[in-house]
Amino acid sequence: MGRNKRQVAGPVWSLDDLLHSRPVQNVSMELHRLREGGAVVSVPMRRPSWMVPPLSWVFPFSSHRRVQLDRVGLGVLDLCDGLRTVEGIIEQFAADNKLSYREAQLPVTQFMRMLLQRGLVAAVVDRREPA
Repeated sequence: MGRNKRQVAGPVWSLDDLLHSRPVQNVSMELHRLREGGAVVSVPMRRPSWMVPPLSWVFPFSSHRRVQLDRVGLGVLDLCDGLRTVEGIIEQFAADNKLSYREAQLPVTQFMRMLLQRGLVAAVVDRREPA
């Protein structure tokens, strides 16, 4: 007999949904810019319901998730203003780094997915059909 499997997955993003979404930075994140041009980003996390004594004595829990970004990653995060689409961010990234759109598309979309998964940005997708 099969066991019931609990699915723990976020939303499934098609490439088209991702390209037309408008990423906006998490308002609760803290951004500490570094002199070298990168940054350390800190996002508050909720304590899991199972993290109670005595487990909390054994397993440390950090109240924040920290992500270190290099200069390029910080530049992409700065473009997440809620006005630009991911497609627009790719175009800007390509222009800034003297790349073609296709050369910039894969790394930027992968980076966007990572930002979404780690809670640094949220993406708004307009699903309304054009009239």
